[in-house]
Amino acid sequence: MHRLAATPGGWTPDTEGVIFVEQTPAPLVLLTAADTEIQSLARASFPESFPGLRVANLLQLQQQLAIDTYADDVLRHAKIIVLRMLGGRAYWPYGLEVVRAVVAETGAALIVLPGDDRPAPDLISHSTVPLTVANQLWRYLNEGGVENMANGLLWVCDRILHTQYNPPEPQEVPRVGMYALTPSPSPWGRGEPEAPTAKIGLIFYRAHYLAGNTAPIDALCHALGRRGLEPVPLFVASLQDPEVQADLVNLLRPGSSEGIDVLLNTTSFSVAKLDGAKPNLALWEALDVPVLQVILSGGTREAWESQSLGLSPRDIAMNVALPEVDGRIITRAVSFKAVSQRSEALETDVVTYEPMPDRVEFVADLAARWAKLRRTPVGDRRVAVILANYPNRDGRLANGVGLDTPQSAIAVLHALKAAGYTLSDIPTDGDELIQRLTAGVTNDPEGQDFRQIHQALSLADYAEHFATLPIAVQNGITARWGVAGGEGERERGGEGEGDEIQNSKFKIQSSIPHASTFPIAGIQRGNVFIGIQPSRGYDLDPSLNYHSPDLEPTHDYLAFYQW
Repeated sequence: MHRLAATPGGWTPDTEGVIFVEQTPAPLVLLTAADTEIQSLARASFPESFPGLRVANLLQLQQQLAIDTYADDVLRHAKIIVLRMLGGRAYWPYGLEVVRAVVAETGAALIVLPGDDRPAPDLISHSTVPLTVANQLWRYLNEGGVENMANGLLWVCDRILHTQYNPPEPQEVPRVGMYALTPSPSPWGRGEPEAPTAKIGLIFYRAHYLAGNTAPIDALCHALGRRGLEPVPLFVASLQDPEVQADLVNLLRPGSSEGIDVLLNTTSFSVAKLDGAKPNLALWEALDVPVLQVILSGGTREAWESQSLGLSPRDIAMNVALPEVDGRIITRAVSFKAVSQRSEALETDVVTYEPMPDRVEFVADLAARWAKLRRTPVGDRRVAVILANYPNRDGRLANGVGLDTPQSAIAVLHALKAAGYTLSDIPTDGDELIQRLTAGVTNDPEGQDFRQIHQALSLADYAEHFATLPIAVQNGITARWGVAGGEGERERGGEGEGDEIQNSKFKIQSSIPHASTFPIAGIQRGNVFIGIQPSRGYDLDPSLNYHSPDLEPTHDYLAFYQW
């Protein structure tokens, strides 16, 4: 067994060894899943007579042995234990059981509270203090910030330990507010005033605002300013609150000349309630702008870089899968957790978000392009509709279990035309669409040499795009499929047409009309392109690539052209 120190981002199931949170005993212990609460308490000033306080993140107490050890070393000596749980009892079931057993034995006061502003009677019922005490502390913690967090603990000490701090009542903090960035980013990154090309909304949690954990938000705002865009950053308590949604719509002013063109959202989960006949998308419908989901990862950069899957399952659920239910456009993780300092008073590391500049720049570029697209006349916009093709056979083109995908594509094309997009010669039905697609080159290896090529990518254009990829990605592609235009590339024409060509890397079948072009499967109708999903590589057995974790989308599309 390995003994590991607690790390920011918490424990993950594949961690080798047991993570222990090592602290000395104190009269008051607060366990929370929110790093922002730890940040606020680390900044707070307490009277000299204030009892010792220990704070730990629940994400670092996930293994049973770690929980048992912490209970013996710290919790058994506490007089007050405050437990903040986001996600209900199921979030930390064994820990809650252990804490209840400890207080039953020691007589300590236990206050179990939900980690958000939604009432949770099943959680509060585990408290051993009167409901009025638990509810008032909940009010302090919900308002949040340095002063409210500190005053809440002072107040609970007065009620349970009979101290005489007499803190003020919880101070209300707006649930929605404009974030004043200092210095304010000016368009194009210069000091002189200049009209921005577009306004970009930016939403983040109020908890980060109150804790001063805004480095990623500041970085995004400055990156937008350097592109001539005006950031409109707002903090929110929760997007689930209808009043918060109404305030957002009023502040962002969609549809007006002063409204936003794009919204960057860093909050997690989904607002579309799926308990009715259809999702509740009233907020997004009222804003009526592209919503780009920006990920503030709950893990560390080191963990992200070392894992083949990148983001943790928790991050994927909270910041990718659930936001996609709302129709948000997923971008990238722009920041990760890092230890900014050690709080000796709390005996814990203070974890904050650390932005990654290159990924911040990527999101800012993406926002600029979406803003430009929004201001482009509908008739001038170009759209690609890509149909699935898995496995790579024509019989599996546009396949979907229980779905008539080709006919759905026809409906989408008619909707685009009705909305004003430049589109002509729409196939009459799904069958005709498939017939037109399969008349040209597809992913199906049978007949590729005899089918018409409607459009192609030049080797020069391919090389230009390829050069923009990270070196590691370039090396991965060339190691797997060779160098475009180099030895072993597919050739066609003249003597040996149709012969298999083999090099040290792979064996492939010739199919392109000229060594300097790469066929692209699909048909163009006005400004709308109906294409076929590129293959995940052209090995002898393509099925080896279907679920390969090292084939990212970038690999997929460039491998399609790597002929």
